[in-house]
Amino acid sequence: MYLLKNKLHHPFIVVLLCVILSVSAFLITDYIVAWEKFWKGLYLSIFLPIFISTPIALVLDHYFKKITVQNIELEHLDTINKKLFLLISHDVRSPLASLKGLIDMIANNELDAEESKKYLNQLSTKLDHLNDFLNGLFEWSQKQTQNKPLDFTNFDPFEVINPTINLLKHAIEKKDIVTTVKSTKTFLYADKESFSFIFRNILHNAIKFTDKEGEIHVETKAHNGEIHITIKDNGVGITEKEIDKILNGSNWYTTKGTSQENGSGFGLRTCFYYLEKNNGRLKIESEIGNGSTFTIVLPEAS
Repeated sequence: MYLLKNKLHHPFIVVLLCVILSVSAFLITDYIVAWEKFWKGLYLSIFLPIFISTPIALVLDHYFKKITVQNIELEHLDTINKKLFLLISHDVRSPLASLKGLIDMIANNELDAEESKKYLNQLSTKLDHLNDFLNGLFEWSQKQTQNKPLDFTNFDPFEVINPTINLLKHAIEKKDIVTTVKSTKTFLYADKESFSFIFRNILHNAIKFTDKEGEIHVETKAHNGEIHITIKDNGVGITEKEIDKILNGSNWYTTKGTSQENGSGFGLRTCFYYLEKNNGRLKIESEIGNGSTFTIVLPEAS
C-alpha cells in the first residue's frame, strides 16, 4: 500500500493513467457513437492528455518530494528533541542536586564563615563544570539539528576525564566511592564531544552499580594503534546474558542501581552510536559480585 502511494504521484505514472483514461473514454464513446474520423480522434485522445497532464504531473511530483523531505526532517527533529530531554534528565539532575545541597547548607547557616567560603569555592568550580557540560550539550544539539559533521581532533583523554569526574562528584560522594585515576600520556583521535558523552555515561553507570564505599578506577593506555580507556568498578557485576543485551540488543536496556537509581537505557545505546561514528568500540568484562570493567577503544592519534 505504501509503495502504491509513492508510485501514484510519479510523473510518468500520472501521464500514463491520463492517457489510458482518455483512450478508454474515446473507445467507449466510439463504440456507442461510431465516430467518422476514428484515427484522428484516437491520436487526439493520446496526445492531448500527454501535453496537458505532463506539466501538472511534474508540479505534483515536486510538491510530494518536498512534503516527503519535510516529514523526514520533522521525524529527525522529534527524535533529537526526545534525546535532548533524556540527556538533560540523565546528566544534569545529579550536578544540580549537588549545587542545591550546597546552597541550602549556606542559606540555612549550617556552616561557619570559613566553611562557607570553602563551599562557595566548590560551588563556583561545580558551576564551571556544569557550564562546560551545558556548552557541550548545546554543541551536540547543534550538530544534530544542523547535521554538522563530527570534529575529529587529537587530544589527551584526561582533558575530558578529569572534568567529568568533577561533574559527577556529588553522585560519587553520596555513595562514598573512592575514585582513582592512572594518568599516562596518551592521545586519541576522535570527536571530543562524542568522547565526553561516552565516558560520562559509562562512568555514571559505574557509579550507579557500585555499592556504598566501593571503588572505581580509571586508566588509559595505548595498544596496537588504539587507546583503551578503562573504567573498572567493584560493584554488583553483570551477567553474560545482560552483557549480550547491552552489546547486541537493538532496544534500550536498563536496570535499577544499587541505591535504586532509575535509568532510561538511552545513554548506553547512544554511546554505541557515537563509538561507531568515531571508529571505536566498547568491551565489557564482568563477574557477578566482583564488579565490571568497561573499556572504551578509540583510534590513537597519529
